[in-house]
Amino acid sequence: MPQETSGFGRGRLMAWAALVILACVVVAVAAVRSVPDDAGPAWPSSEPKVVRFAAVGDSITQGNSPNFSVGLTGSLSWVTYARSPLYLFAGGWAAGGATTARMAANVEPVKADVLVIIAGTNDLAQGVPFAVTASNIERIVETVGAPRVVVSAIPPRNSAQAETAAFNASLKAFVLAHQWEWVDAPAGVREGEQYAAGMSLDGIHPSEAGAQALGRALDAAISR
Repeated sequence: MPQETSGFGRGRLMAWAALVILACVVVAVAAVRSVPDDAGPAWPSSEPKVVRFAAVGDSITQGNSPNFSVGLTGSLSWVTYARSPLYLFAGGWAAGGATTARMAANVEPVKADVLVIIAGTNDLAQGVPFAVTASNIERIVETVGAPRVVVSAIPPRNSAQAETAAFNASLKAFVLAHQWEWVDAPAGVREGEQYAAGMSLDGIHPSEAGAQALGRALDAAISR
């Protein structure tokens, strides 16, 4: 008859079994750790991307903002209606009556994904040659340093309709030649070549409704 295994023999068998199991676990863990991080399917992130935009302009952009440069924008600034949890205003420069030369002299680099420019109304009013305006816009773009550049048509000037239309035609050609993004943001405030009813305070500056229309159009441009 077979002899019973002694208690000591059973103990040795259990010890060996435990060592074998431990070795298998160590090998399995090592195998998992050896798999590269990029192995397997890449699951898309469900988090929406936040876009930071900068803005440079004159009174059309500054509006009645109490402190534009630090992000305190007013009801007559289009920026108020373009910013949202997904589109964050990162800064920039704007002031009433500013020419593109003044913008270029005062703007600073901004950490932003998109730069939005509405500029030229005061250049046009002061008879600045378009070549000078174009050079100033190039300086603004270079200084801010954003990877995307969106340039908008300037809004109507009811007292200079033909001149404003001609300026916008030149501006569009200039922007496209630089492979920047062109948007006719004032299309929603314009009727013919002048402001639509209720969209302007004085035939030059947008009303609150006009600022909202500009903001919606520029919000859409930022999100492209």
